[in-house]
Amino acid sequence: IQLLIKLGKNPILLPFKPNGKAQHIKGFLKQFTSTAQNTAAFLSQVADLNIAMVGVDPALVLCCRDEYNEILGDKRGDFDVLTVHEWLLPRLAEFNASEALDTEAWYLFAHCTEKTKLPNAEKEWGMIFTHFGAKLHTVPVGCCGMAGTFGHELDKLEMSKDIYGLSWQPSLEKLPKERCLITGYSCRSQ
Repeated sequence: IQLLIKLGKNPILLPFKPNGKAQHIKGFLKQFTSTAQNTAAFLSQVADLNIAMVGVDPALVLCCRDEYNEILGDKRGDFDVLTVHEWLLPRLAEFNASEALDTEAWYLFAHCTEKTKLPNAEKEWGMIFTHFGAKLHTVPVGCCGMAGTFGHELDKLEMSKDIYGLSWQPSLEKLPKERCLITGYSCRSQ
């Protein structure tokens, strides 16, 4: 929200509506269908107001596309929720380009779902950072070990930490934490 304000926009934070991602992951498809119907109806009403909708967490945004389409089909409604980079990239011309003011690099750790479903996401983030005069390096990592709700479950904790130790932990240990950007909520929880 602060970024959008800084860019001269007037963001509106919508009321919380569960999107059902955890229900879907756990196989509670009846409950997920109900949640998805409710949230899709709400998002369709917002879309009718011609308000661009931007979601912060890539996995939740993609759930509105993929899992909602799968479960609701043509009853999904007519709305689009964009990831932050999907919203920013086509609008870059609206914002003044900057010369490199920040010479220190930023490091992007992208959510694994974002990387697989939106394979150009890291490159697009790089274009956005370049436009604003910043240097962004993508860090080649696999899954952080959270894998949806997996890493939040006590009996999976050790395995989750082991997965985290394969690529995320060693990469983060080599870089200045204050310069590391992590797109997924679960990844940041790890």
